[in-house]
Amino acid sequence: MSPIGRASAALLGLLAGLSLLTAPALGQSPAQPAAPGATTGSPPGAPLSAPLSAPLSAPLGTPPGAPIGAPPGMPPGMPPPSSEPVNLRAALMLSDATALPPGRTLRATQDELGGLLVAGRSHLRADGLSVEVLGRGKSDFDGVAAGVLVKDGSTLTLRDARITTRGVVAAAATAMGEATLRVQRSTLVAEGGPLPSGYVRRIGPGMMEPPTPLGITGTARTTLVLGRAKAFYEDSRIVADGWGALSTDAAQGAYLQVDRCRVLVRRSGYGTYADNGAAVVINDSTLDVPTFGGVIAGQASLALTRVRSRSGGNTVMIHNVMGRPDELATLRLTGGTLRSTNAAIVVKSANADIVLEGTRLEARNGDLLLAVINDDSHRTRLQGATAPGSRAVLRHARLNGNLLNLDSERPLRVALEGTQLRGRVHEVALSLDATSRWTATADSSVLLAAPTTLAQLDAPRGVTIRAKLQGAALAPGRHTLAQGGTLEVQDVAQ
Repeated sequence: MSPIGRASAALLGLLAGLSLLTAPALGQSPAQPAAPGATTGSPPGAPLSAPLSAPLSAPLGTPPGAPIGAPPGMPPGMPPPSSEPVNLRAALMLSDATALPPGRTLRATQDELGGLLVAGRSHLRADGLSVEVLGRGKSDFDGVAAGVLVKDGSTLTLRDARITTRGVVAAAATAMGEATLRVQRSTLVAEGGPLPSGYVRRIGPGMMEPPTPLGITGTARTTLVLGRAKAFYEDSRIVADGWGALSTDAAQGAYLQVDRCRVLVRRSGYGTYADNGAAVVINDSTLDVPTFGGVIAGQASLALTRVRSRSGGNTVMIHNVMGRPDELATLRLTGGTLRSTNAAIVVKSANADIVLEGTRLEARNGDLLLAVINDDSHRTRLQGATAPGSRAVLRHARLNGNLLNLDSERPLRVALEGTQLRGRVHEVALSLDATSRWTATADSSVLLAAPTTLAQLDAPRGVTIRAKLQGAALAPGRHTLAQGGTLEVQDVAQ
């Protein structure tokens, strides 16, 4: 994951064009003999008065799974990707391969030495593969020292695999270029490792730790999907000591799907990162993470369906450091139970299209949706442009918590559809359909949009809702609500 560094098309082309020196092996395809330090074998056993430009329920952005498009390139002021040639080495290197003998064991002990590298136009299946990588990598954007790396136009299917890496920026599994990776009933672990002496912090290719503004630590991402690659994880366990478990980066249409998996981040980091230009879909899985369940950067999408998530920070953080004020993140939450210590969904100087349907969303600090100005120095600045802001549709849910817009640069619109909400609403354009209700639990300020009516609003004694109207069927003036609270209505036209 890199919210800032973008690998250029030229770099991706360079990586896709790397050739492998191979020799015959396995009777299936050419393969290179084990590199030094490798062993192979078999295993032992906006303001509120601003008008709304579109209905709250109107679609905004790209639906999950639809093409996202290529990222716009490097943000202003960021260093360009390295053009240094990459020498990929692995314990076993295959091109145009179709199968491995079951139960193969690979072990790499040297720095910058990976486990299995699959390239060319291979359609390889490997059952019971065991890989251990003990050396450090150099750039996980390039797949250096990955436990398993699939590149070019190859397809690799792993079943019942065990892949462990114990080195800085040594990912357990990486798919890049236009490759496809399928992992089933497997365990992938990235332990990370110490930074080399003299390492200079950077963002982009060659970085060995997360960008500082993310506020997380660690030195390895367990899985990576780069470029136009696709990766599918099923019935597997994915573990990261820090940084991140399921990541996309340098994306140009990258796709990541996770089904029935257990995702664990031990110390600090995220469960998944949908990088600018990527789509991530997680179904029927569990996430146990210390910082972010998921992160969306720029024009990317994340869909969580029937997911159970526990986060020591936020369930989802959305930010934009890509430099284009119109870029839109897409978040879909369907079913499941998502618990966090801090704000459940936080949007930081970004635009977002959010739909929640039937999801149990809980935040210990009481904030369900929070929009703020990003404190990242690389945040996307409007510079006179008008940003669409964020729109959230909350459907068929019972929610307790606050909807807060502290971002003075972008509007936040929320539509309740068949939803009961109890909480504070601040600087939000809010609409309720006929089956929705809102009870304010603290003083609130809103722009009420049609078809909201007085009977749908409530607040206890001592709580005041200050509202401006845009089409809502409410008479201007002061109203006393059922529980004794007050609604103060001002027409926008006044």
